[in-house]
Amino acid sequence: MPGNAPDDSTLHDSTSRSEAALLARMLPHLSHGPEVEVGPGDDAAVVHLPSPRLVVTTDSLVEGHDFLRHATTARWIGHKAAVQNLADIAAMGARPLALVVAISAPASTPSALFEDLTIGLATRAEAEGASIVGGDLGRADQLVLTVTAMGSLPEAQPAISRTGARAGDVLAIGSPRLGRSAAGLALVLGQRALVHAPDGTHPTIMLRDIADPSAAELVRWHDAPDPDLSLGWTGGRAAHAMMDLSDGLVRDGGRLARASDVALDLDRSALAPDIAQLADLATELGIDPWTWVLHGGEEHAMLATFSPGEVPEGFRPIGRVLPAGQQGPTVLLDGSRIDGEGFDHFA
Repeated sequence: MPGNAPDDSTLHDSTSRSEAALLARMLPHLSHGPEVEVGPGDDAAVVHLPSPRLVVTTDSLVEGHDFLRHATTARWIGHKAAVQNLADIAAMGARPLALVVAISAPASTPSALFEDLTIGLATRAEAEGASIVGGDLGRADQLVLTVTAMGSLPEAQPAISRTGARAGDVLAIGSPRLGRSAAGLALVLGQRALVHAPDGTHPTIMLRDIADPSAAELVRWHDAPDPDLSLGWTGGRAAHAMMDLSDGLVRDGGRLARASDVALDLDRSALAPDIAQLADLATELGIDPWTWVLHGGEEHAMLATFSPGEVPEGFRPIGRVLPAGQQGPTVLLDGSRIDGEGFDHFA
């Protein structure tokens, strides 16, 4: 069991390779509220909806593309998989309700990893009032987590889509800092950070030739981002348009701009504090910190537009919404076009 003696058994081992044996390790970590009539262990789950309006999303984390095993832990992978799906639910103004999770892994995967993935997923989901209600286990050439998340919207509450931004709106972000995940990724890809977690529960982030000890927190944020998702179904319900920031401020902002047929003009001075907090590390790594702030993905904060004077607590203004005009739907920085696009799965 993670947290006690290390468990080196894998799916090859006769005592742990069965689906039943894995589920016996995983299911005790799942709990649910009275809205779940039938939970994990049956052919399908049965969940009571608090309203007839169901919000659904799905996403995958693939080893080697979305995470590197040597640079994270199984619990952090589960946490991240939960956050990226819960954020999509929150960005619609909906409250998370339930998740189903499919996990596929090679036969050499330690059995304890499945348990730790479950703990990471369930802990983060339960923090938002959601339950893991089922899923699937399978074999694959690399570790893959696919999560389908469900949420609910009150009958009288409009869904907050990307299409409602209006010229004259304030552009705001539900995060005190941007660029953290991208900076953490730069440390990992530059082999300047290594995550060591011998028992799966107490990871240590070791930095190589990095003077700033706070850099470890950037790696932690990249591996297990922890935005305030409740902003989506609280203050975010006053937004004209909203989405979660998953692929970078410029790329995601461009999506919102095109959906609403507007231009988003970012305020350099509003983003200056974000730059200042990353400047020393960026100098050490020889990277322009604006790259992290403008194009860094996997923040999963709420990006939204509000009427002037109505930006709710938890959001901070970072720009304004303009008519599309001759430049068309786009993202600007103090009125100038921005080079670069952010993260693209297929680029």
